[in-house]
Amino acid sequence: NFDIIETVPGGGPICRVIAEMCPEMTVTVVDVSESRIKAWNSDTLTIYEPGLKEVVESYRGRNLFFSTDIDSAIRDAVLVFISVNTQTRTYRMGKGRAASLMNLVPGSSTG
Repeated sequence: NFDIIETVPGGGPICRVIAEMCPEMTVTVVDVSESRIKAWNSDTLTIYEPGLKEVVESYRGRNLFFSTDIDSAIRDAVLVFISVNTQTRTYRMGKGRAASLMNLVPGSSTG
C-alpha cells in the first residue's frame, strides 16, 4: 500500500485524480482549517470542479481521507504534495507572468 499526503488549503482537485486513478494508494488531504475539512467530509465541497463531487463521494472513506491531523498524516506518508495558491507575481522579475511562490514557505514549514 502506498500512502500519499496532500497538504492543501481547501483540498485541491489533485486528490480526485490520484484517488480515482490509483485506488491502491491512500490519499489523505490535510488542512489547518477545520471548517474546510468538515466541508470535504460532507456533501458541501469547498470548491467546484466538474465531476469532483462524484469522485469524492465514491472514494471518501475508501482511499481518500480528509483530516486536520497534519503531523500524523505527514509522519505516515511516503510522498507529500504541497498545493498552495500560486498567484501571478505582481512585482520584480516575472511581474505579470511568473507564479508567486510566497505561499509555499508557510505551506512547507516544519515548525
